[in-house]
Amino acid sequence: MTIDLKPEQERIIRQQLASGLYNSVDEVLDNALASLPNNARFDREHRREAVRRMMEFGERRKLSLGEPVTRQFLHQGHA
Repeated sequence: MTIDLKPEQERIIRQQLASGLYNSVDEVLDNALASLPNNARFDREHRREAVRRMMEFGERRKLSLGEPVTRQFLHQGHA
């Protein structure tokens, strides 16, 4: 497989090699690719926690019209 890297991506790889943490481009790419699933899970967990906190807030507060803050209200515009 051939991959064309942007200049910024090449710079990052060179920096990682110069840091001494990695011995080859393959090591840098292996580490970067291995972190992808973890980042996605991390993002999902943070979103869930944010929604949970908003729901708790909504349960303690009411809208100015006296309507409770609902899950639909909290997610409005965030789909």
